[in-house]
Amino acid sequence: MTANDAGLAHEHWKQYYTPAELDEAIESTVTTMIVSGGYPIHLRLWVQQRDAPTVLIGSSILSYGLHLIRLQAPFYRAGFNVVQFDFPGLGQSGGPRGGCTVREFLRTWRDALAFAQLQFGEPLFVMGVGEDGVTGYYIGANKPHVRAISVHNLFEYGERDAVQGQGPYWMVRAKAAALQLASLLRPTAEMAGTKAVPWPWIFGGPGDEEGIRLLEADPLSLQKIQLRMVASILEKLPAPVSFEECHTPVQVIASDANLVCPYGLVTRNFERLGGPKELITLEGKPQWELNREFHEAYCAHVIRWFEANGAVISGKRG
Repeated sequence: MTANDAGLAHEHWKQYYTPAELDEAIESTVTTMIVSGGYPIHLRLWVQQRDAPTVLIGSSILSYGLHLIRLQAPFYRAGFNVVQFDFPGLGQSGGPRGGCTVREFLRTWRDALAFAQLQFGEPLFVMGVGEDGVTGYYIGANKPHVRAISVHNLFEYGERDAVQGQGPYWMVRAKAAALQLASLLRPTAEMAGTKAVPWPWIFGGPGDEEGIRLLEADPLSLQKIQLRMVASILEKLPAPVSFEECHTPVQVIASDANLVCPYGLVTRNFERLGGPKELITLEGKPQWELNREFHEAYCAHVIRWFEANGAVISGKRG
């Protein structure tokens, strides 16, 4: 099913963009939905009028699709179909607000990949900049219909340093055990969405303070997070395909000033990758910046990697 208004459920998101960007998003996208685990999952589609490779982009956790237009549009301009989806319980997808788990995110990735393969065929490409990249790797690695992957963070759930800022490893494991018990007793109990990871740790570019203010006031951003989601993020959950056994080409774009996912953790796991790989270091950069220049420079790296690994583009937009 599609909606001519591109699923613009609330006007707040328009404050993130220029008038030209708004026009592009409204004119170039349609929305649809799939059902994953009983939850309606919101998809935004940027569809080429010719045969084209397809890139899938998830929503991360603290952000959502309408907040990530600048991450989607460069791929469309470069000639890709884009399938962007919000994780269950986040953004415009259904499910308990802030109450779904990593395993449910993984299931959504499987279902989104199945939808994209059915709708657009192959090749498919996976791209993510936060939890969407990690879970995208978990599901996309060594899948024959996934030609290449690009991630910003690379870790396994529960490994040392994977949850930055929560104290030494023994303390993180103690918190994980306590949260697991608490989530069994009161799974829907809530805490502030940014209590564990403050906004400035994520968005640390020049002028991002105004973008953070807008996101904090956004009715579709993550305001509260349930204990069961927090517990699932701290749970030990190794990747189904170990990094050493991965033969899918993987690009890692790492920020060396990242306060959320330490550079040493990401590069250590990059070295473990057994297949074709590429490491790009964004020197002096935080986890993310909200300006258009950062998005377009970041996406240019990813587009080049995908083109080098089977994305044949028949035409590009201006």
